[in-house]
Amino acid sequence: MRYLKRVSAIITLMVVIVAAGAISSQAQVRGGRRVVIVGPAFHGGFYRHYGFYDPFYEPYYYDPYLQAQREKYYLQKDVKDKRKDLAKHQEKYREDGYLSPKEQEKLAKDREKYEKAQAKLNKYIRDY
Repeated sequence: MRYLKRVSAIITLMVVIVAAGAISSQAQVRGGRRVVIVGPAFHGGFYRHYGFYDPFYEPYYYDPYLQAQREKYYLQKDVKDKRKDLAKHQEKYREDGYLSPKEQEKLAKDREKYEKAQAKLNKYIRDY
């Protein structure tokens, strides 16, 4: 009983402080938002950055028409790249009006690569 007034006064004071804090505080907390980026937990198998991948559902794996179209596309792209490379080197080497033997060899190699790519494409188109 001796300390009853002191204990009740301390408890009352604590309730008043908590109530005053609750009344004066805002509903939303102001502060920055911390963004944490965590990598995928599974790194093996058929995991890709956009989800899981299973080659069973790959249409190019089974469909012969799509395989043929894909092969044709890559052969055409190869021919186009070789043609661009040859044109770029021809322009570069003929800029000064003189072709050195080294430049002639490089142009011959580029021309040979282009002709091989063109021959592959022609053979593919002829056979399929």
